[in-house]
Amino acid sequence: MNTLVRHIALVVADLQAAERYYQSVFDMELIGRETEHSDGLWYTLPFDKGWDEAEATGIELDMVALRKDRFVLALFKGNEPPGQVPVVGLTMSTEDIAQVRARLPKDAETSDMSPESLEFRDHYQITWQISAPGNAFRTSGEIADRWLEL
Repeated sequence: MNTLVRHIALVVADLQAAERYYQSVFDMELIGRETEHSDGLWYTLPFDKGWDEAEATGIELDMVALRKDRFVLALFKGNEPPGQVPVVGLTMSTEDIAQVRARLPKDAETSDMSPESLEFRDHYQITWQISAPGNAFRTSGEIADRWLEL
């Protein structure tokens, strides 16, 4: 099995400060900022807008995605215990994804059940997001064409 870490999600108290920190330390590029609306869906801040424009229109951002090469670091605003990693994203072949799916316990919480991807939550409350090679990381709002209106 050839498995690569695709993305990791961290929960941070100060999203804007964490964005600056990780961009600086790891020389990462910004690939998206999002907020979760009351409808439960994620909306992406247009790429030509920044923190100041979002704040000026009363939008509180909830997630930032940064990239270095093929690795993505997703930062979520919250107050989880320090060191908690709630989401791990992997890249593996469709055959390996099928094997993981077959080995999951029958009561596993799963979603995104296409042959190219699988998402499940394990007994330790870690969400695993697995996708086949060639599926570039994009924010949920970008995928669904949901953009924040400023």
